Amino acid sequence: MMKNKINFSLLKTMLKNSYDTDNIIDKNTKKLNKKSIRVWLIILVCTIIIYVSYMTINALKEIGISEFFLKIFFLLLQILVMFQTMLLVISVIYFSKDIENYLYLPISSMKLFINKFIVMMSIIFGSEILMALPSIFIYGVLTLQNIWFYIISLIVTILVSIFLSTVVSIIMIFIMRICRFIKSKFLYQNIVILIMTLIIFIPISNSFNINNVQPMENEIQNENINNEAKARQELETIALAVNNSNKYFIVTELGVNALTDIDYHSIIYVLELLGMDLLAILVFLVIGKFTYIKDILWNLSIFDRKKNKNIILEGKCKAKNKEYAYLRNEINSILKNPTYLMHYIYNVLIVLAMVILITISIFPVFLQALIDASGGEIFNDLTFDFSEFSLIIGIIEVMFIISSLSLTAISRYGKNAIFFKYIPIKFKTQFKLKNIPQIFINTIITISILGTIHYLIPGINNAYILSMLVVAMLLNIINSNILLFIDLLKPRLNYENEISVIKQNDNKLFQYILTTVICLFIWYLKEVTKELSLDLSILIEVIIFTLIVVGMEIFINKRGDKLFKNIN
Repeated sequence: MMKNKINFSLLKTMLKNSYDTDNIIDKNTKKLNKKSIRVWLIILVCTIIIYVSYMTINALKEIGISEFFLKIFFLLLQILVMFQTMLLVISVIYFSKDIENYLYLPISSMKLFINKFIVMMSIIFGSEILMALPSIFIYGVLTLQNIWFYIISLIVTILVSIFLSTVVSIIMIFIMRICRFIKSKFLYQNIVILIMTLIIFIPISNSFNINNVQPMENEIQNENINNEAKARQELETIALAVNNSNKYFIVTELGVNALTDIDYHSIIYVLELLGMDLLAILVFLVIGKFTYIKDILWNLSIFDRKKNKNIILEGKCKAKNKEYAYLRNEINSILKNPTYLMHYIYNVLIVLAMVILITISIFPVFLQALIDASGGEIFNDLTFDFSEFSLIIGIIEVMFIISSLSLTAISRYGKNAIFFKYIPIKFKTQFKLKNIPQIFINTIITISILGTIHYLIPGINNAYILSMLVVAMLLNIINSNILLFIDLLKPRLNYENEISVIKQNDNKLFQYILTTVICLFIWYLKEVTKELSLDLSILIEVIIFTLIVVGMEIFINKRGDKLFKNIN
């Protein structure tokens, strides 16, 4: 009985540490804290998801295939669950900072393993409440489903998530054991994640390759076919790509069938999913029983082992440029911390790669649909004007959201940030050096997007591609400066671990607001210059953004001493 109480208390502690509700729930009233930025950020995310789902379902309803939304839903849900599991297995089950403390408690290794798995699943379920359930709820409302649909959809979503998460966790166990020969913890974690990313996402990406997708029906030979039928045919091509991707998930068909027609068959599909979950969990627990503690002890021994190295004092004591040393320390603080590297570098590159890959695969489909719908006359009236120029710039600005390096440039150091006040480097110089990582990663995003656009639409003049690069880089500097201003005005210096400074950062809402304001300003410039030529409109935009950058530089140079006043 005592051991059960200890185990329950341990699980309770783990779950409590996984969810920081201090700013969400008011401590005094025990109600939702309406003054918390995090609460409004959650509301914003849910609103966007609901709006996108509403528009998608309505569009599918108009052509009579609203059920296709379920296939899209499960595809996106499964990708989300797998990617989360891949990261959480490493950060929660194997490399959590509290594991070493739990090893001394009077609980079995199996119970510790199960508790860690429950914590991981609770985090995944928390994400689904925000990102999955609103979509399926809107589908139920728009398609006039009964109460049983909502109950079964909740059960099916949970069961599908458990199965996929368990399967990915099993694969992760074997991959981690294979890669144990790597002596660097930093390299070890990232190679495991890279291998899992290739295993999971390359097959899915290949399914969206337009060269591998054939229409679901025979090609219609009638040249007089109406535009609606042609658009439907192109949509079927896209539908087949989604179907091909779902073939990699053996639970997709069960989930879709369970929700398509709610009857006694739905219960059978749910029971099948439950059986698969129990089997997967059983295999996972059996493997974990014989490997988990051994792997944990291996990790603790191999990565904490100190090696005696011959120190070359001449190299250590050699005088170096202060600014160079400062920048090098800033970069190392990101690259040598697995948590920061995963969220600020790896995640950005993965999202960017997936967006580019999907765009390259899907864009020709829509282009062909436009050609068919217009009878090939679309290119006769096609011109590149300031509207298209502004649209591309807006896309680049939106993509800047996935990187938040400057937004946590101060917060990442926690209480140690106070030392920035005593470093013999001017504050204005520190400000500029801290912005370099953000500017660099945004530059990669900019060049990748413009390169993709140049590849897909080679007809755009290279001079305009270069002009877009100039405007995007000006926005890059503006975006990075403002994010660092925000972090300096409201730094989060009291946090329990690296995850909390990333996931529980209320300042993220300001980044969304900033992106929205900049996009609206770009649209405003497009509207007020629509009577002007393209070259003159671009020149005006470059001048305006250049003046903003120059104004920021003057402000930083004059007010640099007061920028770091909130660090204490």
